[in-house]
Amino acid sequence: MKGSLCHEYETGIPAEEVWQVYGTLRVGQLVQQLLPHLFHKVEVVEGDGGVGTILCITFPSGKGMGYYKEKFIKVDNENYIKEAIGLEGGALSRLFLLLSSN
Repeated sequence: MKGSLCHEYETGIPAEEVWQVYGTLRVGQLVQQLLPHLFHKVEVVEGDGGVGTILCITFPSGKGMGYYKEKFIKVDNENYIKEAIGLEGGALSRLFLLLSSN
């Protein structure tokens, strides 16, 4: 099974300034601080923020998602692009549970 999810968000801040946070591992720290109702914890399992980095994102209890692991497969600092693949947990677990129960 294959699928993709893309999200674009327009801000009033220059892309270079946004990338100084989003293009680094600091984004994980900030989402925990600014959005604790959505993200309980963001941990680096492996890597330094570049290609191959694996993150484990833990959601607050009661959200029904538990956790989600993703791996960065592309980090393009020149064009401000970051691509990741889901490894386990989150919507992946829910989808597979749904498919296996049918």
